[in-house]
Amino acid sequence: MTTVLLAAFLACVADAGPDTAVRLIAHRGGVVDAQHAEDTLASLQEAIRQGYWMVEVDVRRSKDGELVVQHDENFKRIYGVNKKVGDLDWSEILQLRSRIDGQPPCTFAQYAAQCRGKIRVMIDSKERGPQDGFFEKMEEILRANDLLKDGLFIGSGESKTHFKGKARIATDRKGLQRAVAAGEDVASLYFLFEHGTTLDDDAVKHAQSIKVPVVASVNDFHYITKPNSKPQSDIERLKRAGVTLFQIDSAYSEFCK
Repeated sequence: MTTVLLAAFLACVADAGPDTAVRLIAHRGGVVDAQHAEDTLASLQEAIRQGYWMVEVDVRRSKDGELVVQHDENFKRIYGVNKKVGDLDWSEILQLRSRIDGQPPCTFAQYAAQCRGKIRVMIDSKERGPQDGFFEKMEEILRANDLLKDGLFIGSGESKTHFKGKARIATDRKGLQRAVAAGEDVASLYFLFEHGTTLDDDAVKHAQSIKVPVVASVNDFHYITKPNSKPQSDIERLKRAGVTLFQIDSAYSEFCK
């Protein structure tokens, strides 16, 4: 391409305005359905196959300090074993099998290696309180797989404190207002993260006006206590408001097309 044609092409891209393509973040580690258990390598690989932009992954620590991909505090719901992650060594955890698809749990290192070059990550750290070496090890894994810079962090306050300034961390509208008042560089530090049932036009417009990305969370448990709210309606309303990033349960992906 000649210099003149390249300049013309770049000018056309600039004139096209902001990217309005909807991007999906797969909740609970990937595509979760009757064939894929949450937070497994199989659910991750299916999310990659289906073209998800990002995957939200839950991380806990085993008794012997391994970073384990697991949402619940114990393994009862998915693996049928009523024992806590923190009470088992990794060698014991590795013997478990999902009741849905027979998949074993995986380490965060294994999970991150599968993401490298294929999909971005949103990290939900479940560990709270003092965490000797936990976040340092997580950071090392993310850097090794080129996932940190473009990552998003939700979950514990300790996680957000550690990764603030290294990647974007989640905040709600009140937290964003406090950050603006404090003179922080909100566009590079934060993203607005709220449930699709409560996120409204005013919050979206405010975030957009200060160049803070907006992520709407549309998950099953949001609608248990709000039966009058409908996922499809919330997604359509938020798309009209200009939201392009949705952290969703895979059952709702069809509403985002």
